Amino acid sequence: MNKSYTLSLSRWHKVAERLAKNYSDLTNSAKNILTNTQVSGYLGDGQVARLQEEGALGQQNLRRAFEIQDTLVQIRKALGEANARTGVAIELAEYDALSRRQKLLQTILAGQSTGMILLEDMPQLPKQLVTEDRYDRSKTSVRVGLLDVAAQATISRESEELLSRIYALADKISDLNRERLTLDFPEQVAKIVGL
Repeated sequence: MNKSYTLSLSRWHKVAERLAKNYSDLTNSAKNILTNTQVSGYLGDGQVARLQEEGALGQQNLRRAFEIQDTLVQIRKALGEANARTGVAIELAEYDALSRRQKLLQTILAGQSTGMILLEDMPQLPKQLVTEDRYDRSKTSVRVGLLDVAAQATISRESEELLSRIYALADKISDLNRERLTLDFPEQVAKIVGL
């Protein structure tokens, strides 16, 4: 029996995550039961009865998984339409790009160390750090800092500005995801995700 559920978009996303996990668990169980059941010999009618029960459980899990999958498709379609209508998909794309950029800048800044030799100090290095008779020459090297203090400060400032934009976008996305959406689907599926 179907029932109507009205939730915010962000809550529907959580419902979809839970359904996807449950679908995965059920399909894995069904595949395991229906394809990996083995016996080492015939032990009598009781064994056959237990195997029939296992087979029925595998088939039941398969049917439940398909019901969950149908509901999941319905939720994802509705979320996609709502995301397009509210513009959240565009905001999410920008959020992702800015987050990746900011993370890269932070990685570059974190990679800078006082143990690096600056370009202007390169002339003070010996012409060759390793003599020809050394067995493993790959271990003798120095890290070179290609970013001077001004460039590091610029990258740091850019990273902070990006973080500020990321926070603002996250708040905007959160506001957009407060929109409410009503969907009808089976009550037994709703119970799985705590509705």
